[in-house]
Amino acid sequence: MRSALLLALLLATPAAAQEAPAWEGYWSADARWCVNAGRPGEEAPDWYGRDGLFGLEWSCEIRGVTETGVGQSWVMQLDCLDAGYAYQQAQIFLLTPFDRLLVISEDGSSSDLVRCKGAP
Repeated sequence: MRSALLLALLLATPAAAQEAPAWEGYWSADARWCVNAGRPGEEAPDWYGRDGLFGLEWSCEIRGVTETGVGQSWVMQLDCLDAGYAYQQAQIFLLTPFDRLLVISEDGSSSDLVRCKGAP
C-alpha cells in the first residue's frame, strides 16, 4: 500500500520539474577557464542553475523565470549578493544556436558566455 502511494506521487510529478533548464550549467567568458569548473578561484566558470547563479564572491537567488517567447530566452528576476552588497536585478538570458549564453542586464551591460561542456 505504501509503495503504491509513493508510485502515485512520483507519477503525478510533472516531468518538466525534473528536467534541467536549457541554461543550466557552467558558463565562462573565457573557455580556457572551463577546466576549473567546480573549483573556487578567479579563473573558474560561474554556475547557473535552478538553485541560483554563483560566481566568485557573488551569488543570485532566482526569484522568478519567465520565457519571453522569442527563441530560447528568459527574463530572470534575481536577488543578488555581491561582496556584502544586496540588490535586485532583472536579466535576459538568450541561448544561441551555438550554445552560447548572451546575458543582458537591466542596466544595459551584457556578457557573451561559452558553456563548459563536460563540466561536473
